[in-house]
Amino acid sequence: MAPPPTSEWGLDPLFWVNVKVAVCEIVGPDAVVTDAEGGHGAVRLYRGRPFRRCELMGHVVSLYARDTKTLFVLDDGTGTIECVVWMKSEGDNGGGGDGGVSVDDFGIDLNALRLGALVRAQGRITEYVGNKQITVRTLQACADANVEPLFWLDQGQCVREIEEDARRRADEGG
Repeated sequence: MAPPPTSEWGLDPLFWVNVKVAVCEIVGPDAVVTDAEGGHGAVRLYRGRPFRRCELMGHVVSLYARDTKTLFVLDDGTGTIECVVWMKSEGDNGGGGDGGVSVDDFGIDLNALRLGALVRAQGRITEYVGNKQITVRTLQACADANVEPLFWLDQGQCVREIEEDARRRADEGG
């Protein structure tokens, strides 16, 4: 199925939500997240449908904090991906286009970010030095381990609905 033209991206509900994805769907040989032609890196295709933001859940396996950013590697069991949280500099009024956040903005909980912690991260897929990474806008530590299986159930349901929709569209078109 061909992706929709750019003029119709906003009509797809996935374009406006955080799509729950597995790391293996972003990186690796079986990745289903691809660059959207005309998306300028801000829009990607997930199983042929346009989206801008994603949500991942996994354990922090590496952590590196700096003044301007915090880098961590997220392992969800299907693979690992680097995540970055950009920090605003002192005196920044928030008017710049750097995409930086302060610790209290957008639910960023850096105090709970520790090695081994189960976290939910929402953000955009970006590239740095040829490698995909997540530029995090929302970060939440999950104290209850039961949220992880619920995340995977939701993610699996999303995949099934997207595949059923693609089959339905193919049947109608052909």
